[in-house]
Amino acid sequence: MSHRIIRITQTLAAGVLIATCGCVGSGVRDQAGGMVASPHPVTADIPLPVGFRLVDQSSEDWASGSIRYVRHRYTGKADKSRTRQFYREQMPLVRWVETSDSNVHGRYTMKFERGAESCTITIQGRPPGMFGRVTVDVIITPIAP
Repeated sequence: MSHRIIRITQTLAAGVLIATCGCVGSGVRDQAGGMVASPHPVTADIPLPVGFRLVDQSSEDWASGSIRYVRHRYTGKADKSRTRQFYREQMPLVRWVETSDSNVHGRYTMKFERGAESCTITIQGRPPGMFGRVTVDVIITPIAP
């Protein structure tokens, strides 16, 4: 009987550990809705939720010396509000400082700065019932001196 209780206790402890550590794949779980950061984002210093993909025909980037320009579009199946919360939590982890955050007619626009660069993230989604697709536009530009 006592061996059986130990086995049940070990099973419950393992379940609690898995549930509370937030370990899903090799990404990092955020606090709002369980969105996970991809371990291999397209742009190393811009977090990307797992399951989001680059829309290549709507994206461009270039770099020259220490100056770069990035205009990427990503799409994924997600909740628009949770995607916004994901960027609120993840961008500071890669040293981006939020300078503004707005919602105009359901279009979220977040602005961040880091060093000599500015990053604007725009999040849009289809109405409920339309497959829950979210589009994330990321624009990184140099800050004018």
